[in-house]
Amino acid sequence: MSQLIFKAKLLNVENKGADDKGNPKMRLIFASQKFDKGLEQTVPCSQNVTVIQDHQHMKNLYLSFKGRDIYLPVELSTQMNGMAIFYKTTGDGKPLMLEEKKFAEQAQAKTA
Repeated sequence: MSQLIFKAKLLNVENKGADDKGNPKMRLIFASQKFDKGLEQTVPCSQNVTVIQDHQHMKNLYLSFKGRDIYLPVELSTQMNGMAIFYKTTGDGKPLMLEEKKFAEQAQAKTA
């Protein structure tokens, strides 16, 4: 699978117990939108991103971005039946620098 950059507002970081091997399960909950066929319009919804085992130790880092738009490297994956599609963290799991923050820092540097 290929790496994607997922941009959205991080709403929450959830721990969902443990898997069959006793490893903790964590997921990031983002604000998103989807097209509702019945309403024939785009409606708000949430999008989960599974945090892989190698990134579980970064819970406090993820929590520090809660309520903000972030850019996160993810990988698109499918469940065993091939029908359900989901995202999981990839790379080093760290959110990329926020564009808004980058521009704000550049503006401050010019006025200083």
